[in-house]
Amino acid sequence: MDRNAPYEKVMMTLFNTMGKGLTILPTHRVVANVTSFSFERFRTVLADAFDWNSYPFGGAADRTEAYKHFRSDLTGRGKGQRAIGVYAGGGSFYLCLLKKEADLEALLPGVSAAQRQLERGITAPVILERGLGILPDAVKAEKNMTYEREMETAITEVDQGRAQICFLLNSVSVETVAGMAMAGEVLPQKSTDFFPKLMSGITMYRLEE
Repeated sequence: MDRNAPYEKVMMTLFNTMGKGLTILPTHRVVANVTSFSFERFRTVLADAFDWNSYPFGGAADRTEAYKHFRSDLTGRGKGQRAIGVYAGGGSFYLCLLKKEADLEALLPGVSAAQRQLERGITAPVILERGLGILPDAVKAEKNMTYEREMETAITEVDQGRAQICFLLNSVSVETVAGMAMAGEVLPQKSTDFFPKLMSGITMYRLEE
């Protein structure tokens, strides 16, 4: 075997994870095509694990103010408690907060202790599977779920009837990702959208001299 052969090499890019400006953008979950979807039943199923804060609105002005408070609380409460934003239309935003007394070992059997500390770690096995009946294979195949970078886009999908519900997440820190990677952990699907990115383009690699 020729270790210097072109086909034995691979291109890669290395970043300094401690460098200024490097961040990870949140990826929001947008859910559609759930059979017999009921938001009230969804909330009831998860009532033992989560507390709910509501941000109701009546008109456009109320909505703007409610959305402002909702986003502020999602960011603020998420620093000390696992918090997930929820929107299913109906004139209200919701903040879903994991109860401090929740038994994570019972809720997340087979999930590592490190992943239990992440909102993304509880989204699929608890909220999607238990709350909506979306099984892991469907999550991997993106059968019922798409992903959106912008929070407003995810909300619009619900408002325009293309989705039934969306889950709005805070970003995970670079330090958390690095720590989990060094510990041999694999983060949940769609957790690591690093920014800024390399410039787009096509690179050709010669396999023969």
